[in-house]
Amino acid sequence: MSPSADSRISTPITDMLGIRYPIVAAPMFLVSNVDLVVAAAEAGIMAAFPSLNYRPVEEFRKAVREIKTRTDKPFGVNLVMKLTPRFEEDLKICLDEGVPLLITSLGNPTDIIKDAHANGTKVFCDVINLRHGIKVRDAGADAVIAVASGAGGHAGGISPFVLYPWLKEELGVPIIGAGGIATGGAIAATLALGADAAYVGTRFIASAESAAGDDYKKTICECGPEDVIYTPEVSGTNGNFLAPSIEKFRKGEVQGAWKDVWSAGQNVGLINDIKPAAEIVADLVREYEAARAGLPALTEAQKA
Repeated sequence: MSPSADSRISTPITDMLGIRYPIVAAPMFLVSNVDLVVAAAEAGIMAAFPSLNYRPVEEFRKAVREIKTRTDKPFGVNLVMKLTPRFEEDLKICLDEGVPLLITSLGNPTDIIKDAHANGTKVFCDVINLRHGIKVRDAGADAVIAVASGAGGHAGGISPFVLYPWLKEELGVPIIGAGGIATGGAIAATLALGADAAYVGTRFIASAESAAGDDYKKTICECGPEDVIYTPEVSGTNGNFLAPSIEKFRKGEVQGAWKDVWSAGQNVGLINDIKPAAEIVADLVREYEAARAGLPALTEAQKA
């Protein structure tokens, strides 16, 4: 059963962004597209996509405008700052077109945050440790995305059981937990640890709308956590990738690293089907409520 149209889970992130549920469909390179962003946004969550998923730069502008014609809900764009020649152009388009949220990765976001705030745009920043968290907090980030171990792509190495509450206490800004979240129970755990929203990536790779190829989606559904390899060999920075694609990469059997080497989180063992993004969101919300209701309560003897 789908959640009702007026159902909500209220946190500082949902209040900040004007969304119904504290879930962000994470921006994924060569996976997140207009269709996925629109479907997720219409389902009541925040969705984002990397600007570099649309090339040349004018295709990116067209993508932003298409999203705005298909939904009046907020959405975000991920800007990768390091080694990105068109970064300045992408930022200008985001500001010109009034993109509600920017998510920054791999670089110093200070100037971006100043320009975005002057434009009424929120900025979230990826971090994997406290040092980076302090830098982006001091630069004025509206929220920090705490990328823990087990996340797809460029994951950190700290357990979510430690990273989320630690950064929440130390930074004093809203925290979005990222790392192996594929179920509503994991979202409940993420919020219980002090995060204000959950960053869900890999589950949306196996969505009907995502730009991932059929083989990629099928492999997501077939693999388990032991099939995820944490390695720097793809990009020079540690990340989590599916073993079948890494093995081909090591043998030189892939044409393009990012196209044919498939990123995924350790939550692949919990993903068994491909379905529309709206159904995924409905599942997550239903599972979240079931997880909350199913927690054991203190008995009178325990209270005493």
